[in-house]
Amino acid sequence: MIELVPMDEQDLEEYLKTAIENYANEKVKSGTWGRDEAMEMSKDEFKKHLPDGIKTKGQYLYTARDAATNRKIGMIWIGIGETEITGAWIWDFLIYESERGKGFGTQTLRALDDTLAKLGQRRVLLHVFGHNEIAINLYKKSGYHIIDLWMSKEI
Repeated sequence: MIELVPMDEQDLEEYLKTAIENYANEKVKSGTWGRDEAMEMSKDEFKKHLPDGIKTKGQYLYTARDAATNRKIGMIWIGIGETEITGAWIWDFLIYESERGKGFGTQTLRALDDTLAKLGQRRVLLHVFGHNEIAINLYKKSGYHIIDLWMSKEI
C-alpha cells in the first residue's frame, strides 16, 4: 500500500534538482520549446507555480512511500484552484526508476483519490506528453480519459 506524506524542504530540494531539467527536456522533446531557451523557461515555470516552495497556497507536494517498508518510491504534486478548469491538477508525478513496474504508479493514483476526496475535490486533471506512452497507459488503466487532444506536424 502507498501512503502520501507531505513533502518536506529536503524532499523538495531533491525533487527540484532533477525536475526542472527533466521538464525542460520533455518540452524540447515534444517540440514545444527550443533547446536554447528550455532551461530558463522551465525554471520560470517552477518559480511561477511554487513561489513559496512547499508553503505555496493551493499546491500540495507529496512523497509517495511504501507503507510496508517506509521506503520513498516517488512523488506527486497537486495544484488546486489555479486554472480556469475546476478540479485538482496533477502538476507532476514520478515513480523512481528503480521502483517502476511494481504497481506503485497505480497504487499512488489510488492514494491520490483518497487524498483529494479529503480535500473536497471531485475531479482531477492532468497533462501528459504525447510521447509518454507508459504514462498514458497508466492513466487510462486508472480511469482517466482524454478530454482534449493537441496535435502537431512539422513542415
